[in-house]
Amino acid sequence: MKIKESIREKSASIGAFLIVSVVFIIILPFLLGYFLYKLISTPFDYAKYKRSRYQQDFPHKYSWLATPHIDNKVYTIIKENNLPIEYIKWREEYDLNGYFLYKDILLVFEEPFFFDKKRGLWLIWPGNGCDEESEDIDEEDYENTDDCLTVDEAKKYILERFREDVPGLECNRVVLFYSRKNVENHYEQGGLEKMRELDDFIIYDKGELTDAIKKIVESC
Repeated sequence: MKIKESIREKSASIGAFLIVSVVFIIILPFLLGYFLYKLISTPFDYAKYKRSRYQQDFPHKYSWLATPHIDNKVYTIIKENNLPIEYIKWREEYDLNGYFLYKDILLVFEEPFFFDKKRGLWLIWPGNGCDEESEDIDEEDYENTDDCLTVDEAKKYILERFREDVPGLECNRVVLFYSRKNVENHYEQGGLEKMRELDDFIIYDKGELTDAIKKIVESC
């Protein structure tokens, strides 16, 4: 019996070793390809990172996997077009996003909402896009939307967060910018139609974010 058990154990060990070896052989080309890609692209990524407008105004040490700051695109549009929009970097931590404020209007570009097909509503989890809680959302959360906020509730929540983070500044309105392509890629046409019905939702096409921001400045 002991001999049979020993043979079984050895067979199991050999089998496990073979499985691991096969998996490693399959994965190895992809790993090598990825590292080769990073090796070639790093100098270009570094140059792009250092040239970004945000990085020039808020210097930060480059790291191998670094990407331009989340606010870089909008920040660059504002600076290059001399738009009278204030950028508020309320924390020293480099990775945290800031606030874009025009007069008493808070401009939000994060696209934190999701479309609940069953209820036909655009909803948001409190903290989504702003803190670590949003990182823990899994597929089960999409089935249970009891704790989610409607658009009007979310606007009040966003304003409360702003007033807590930046006390002393007046802000009474929230305008949200959404890419038409992103909405169409993630949700059905019904989601886009519902978004068009909402107040203070700016839907822009690819390459038209600059014009969308300018329209807000010109109309308010």
